[in-house]
Amino acid sequence: MGEITLVTGGARSGKSAFAESLLDTKVNVNYIATNCIAQDEEMRIRILHHKKRRSKNWSTSETYLNVADVIEEKTVSAHLLDCATMLTTNFFFHLMKEQFDEDYEVIDKEIARLSEKEKEDIEAKLLIQWEKILVAAKHSSSHLIVVTNEVGLGIVPENSFSRWFRDVLGHVNQILGKEADKAYLVIAGIPMKIK
Repeated sequence: MGEITLVTGGARSGKSAFAESLLDTKVNVNYIATNCIAQDEEMRIRILHHKKRRSKNWSTSETYLNVADVIEEKTVSAHLLDCATMLTTNFFFHLMKEQFDEDYEVIDKEIARLSEKEKEDIEAKLLIQWEKILVAAKHSSSHLIVVTNEVGLGIVPENSFSRWFRDVLGHVNQILGKEADKAYLVIAGIPMKIK
């Protein structure tokens, strides 16, 4: 049965570096990079920074789709999923593109019009993806480390959609926290074991 470790913290708290430090650089690790879409130059630089920091001994799966399959199919000592927030966000936009094509102007307009029922349906689809990932992790012999953003410590978003999506991310984090065998909160580069 696979072990699950959750590492949470705010933006630039040092959570990714800490999660990486939990793994020996020589073990067989698969890094599941969920922020694999550089939509601008700043994001491209962030992605490159993360890639440079990773051990050369690790393999990388750049995906936010079918992550449960990656966990089931790759025989490794550990998977490091970085991060849950980007996986959920990218999967949300994947669902929107399936429904409204690739036009982000149309998607933005449709998002603003989502009913409460539609939001509930979307959240259910997002949570099903996480359930699949957690089931795969538990049935795996690999250790799964999941990095996530602690979304409730910042400012309250100014619009209703952003508040709803922040809540969805919070629900994902609660599920991950409940299912994790160990959990750490990283603040200002200082990790604290909370479970």
